[in-house]
Amino acid sequence: MRDFLEYLFDRLKDKTPVTVEVDGQAYAVNYDGTLGEPVRELAPQFIKPTFKVQTLSALALAVAAGIDSFGNEVALHVVDYRTVQLVSTRADAYGHRHVFIEAKHEDECSFQFNVFMPAEKFLIDMKTSFFTNDDAVKVQRVVSSLESGQNVTTADDGLSQRLELKGGTISKAEVVLPADGVPLIPWRTFRDAAPVESKFLLRLKGQKDGVPHAALFEIDAKWKLDTVNSVAGWLRSNVSGSVPVIA
Repeated sequence: MRDFLEYLFDRLKDKTPVTVEVDGQAYAVNYDGTLGEPVRELAPQFIKPTFKVQTLSALALAVAAGIDSFGNEVALHVVDYRTVQLVSTRADAYGHRHVFIEAKHEDECSFQFNVFMPAEKFLIDMKTSFFTNDDAVKVQRVVSSLESGQNVTTADDGLSQRLELKGGTISKAEVVLPADGVPLIPWRTFRDAAPVESKFLLRLKGQKDGVPHAALFEIDAKWKLDTVNSVAGWLRSNVSGSVPVIA
């Protein structure tokens, strides 16, 4: 039986070629002699590594230096608020678009939004994660004045939100903040680009026999888009040559 199968295979192999070329395109040939799927060359297994940097300034210098001799058919693509790539505008035969240089902002904002946390941790994380403006100072003053045993109530009349603190050494204190959110500037992208302001709600939660916890809740849905536009603006102003910026 084995000899017969080998004989049959040899006969089929002789009569039916593995591939056939039609109009310059190679096609696989089925066992019954019909035309099969087109045959394409394997994509290259080894792709030129991407040159990686961590700041927009380094990206601008790398572009000016002509890393990898990328030529003129390139564009700067702002992938998201933390990533920019210098990419080829023309894809290769396999549909690949090479990334010559990539700038990646690796430092995540250490502040945890939408989470209640102890006042001390809130203050430390806020000082290291936000650009200091008048509203940031106001929020820090509110949280730093919290005392053990205080109860917190919140009232919102549509124009302002009022945080009322009762207990502790202060019998009653009221803090007034904008109802539509406190404008703050967290560091969430490249330090080269202009920081983007977005709005947050400050909320306090009383703790039995402890200092109230504080949280900042995100309410700005377009900060990522604003940040991408800020990064793109920096690139258009600081990258030499006529490299288009896509954002």
